[in-house]
Amino acid sequence: MKKFNLSQWLLVLLLAISAGLTTHAQSEKSLLWKISGNGLVEDSYLFGTIHLICPDQFMMDDRIKEAFENTDQLVMELDMDDPTMQQKMQQLSLNAGMKNLEPQIKEEYKEALNQFLMENYGASISQFGVLKPFVLSSMIMLKQLPCEQIESYELFFTNLATEQQKEILGLETVEFQMQVFDQIPIDYQLDELGKMVTEDDSQKEFAKMIEAYQAEDLDQLYKMIAESGTMTGDFAEIMLDDRNEEWIDDMENLMKEEATFFAVGAGHLGGENGVISLLEKAGYKVEAVK
Repeated sequence: MKKFNLSQWLLVLLLAISAGLTTHAQSEKSLLWKISGNGLVEDSYLFGTIHLICPDQFMMDDRIKEAFENTDQLVMELDMDDPTMQQKMQQLSLNAGMKNLEPQIKEEYKEALNQFLMENYGASISQFGVLKPFVLSSMIMLKQLPCEQIESYELFFTNLATEQQKEILGLETVEFQMQVFDQIPIDYQLDELGKMVTEDDSQKEFAKMIEAYQAEDLDQLYKMIAESGTMTGDFAEIMLDDRNEEWIDDMENLMKEEATFFAVGAGHLGGENGVISLLEKAGYKVEAVK
């Protein structure tokens, strides 16, 4: 498998945290949905990703590949082939004025956080504290996965689109996604960060989510998230609902121009304010592809 540097993984992890897996009950089990009707000349497709997964759990079957081949462009949350993205990500990963957040971290979390960072990255929070909490969370998440090599649907589709000479576009910019996190209180983010290294609930929940994702069971994913009370759940309107609303006009315009393969976090698909529901309300037929 191709190896990626830290900056590239931060891009994917940004998507992972921002998209989450919050969803709502769907009557059919599927991660791939065909979009048709409402004047569209060609069908487009919507695929729900999970942004990081171990290679042996990575799902890629003929129906997904066929849907991808039958479209003309790839649209994800971010334009992953933007040559300036890594530079922007690195710049925006730092706290304003290079402020170090170490003094704001509760003592009950600091020792465990220091130990984790020293063991995995060779430096303590006194050095890494200039990074925004979501970056630190990303670094921890990467090391907590039960595999050394990581697969990403976003990077997979980016490479496939490049091979097939398809246009790659994004629904959002890195700057916009950073602003989403900036709306969440720092103290809240730091507490979530501390819980990642002092509690094992998040790792257990993630493993169960992987199982539900592989089963394409959006109902089960909804139930798990609804009971978890994570950052995504507490700030769902900011992190999911508002963004879904913003996407629909752009998605409509893109589909009218060319057959499009949309690949976004599975958390954006379901619910009354999810992309599937919003597209249906806009007059499109959205069907599960089995």
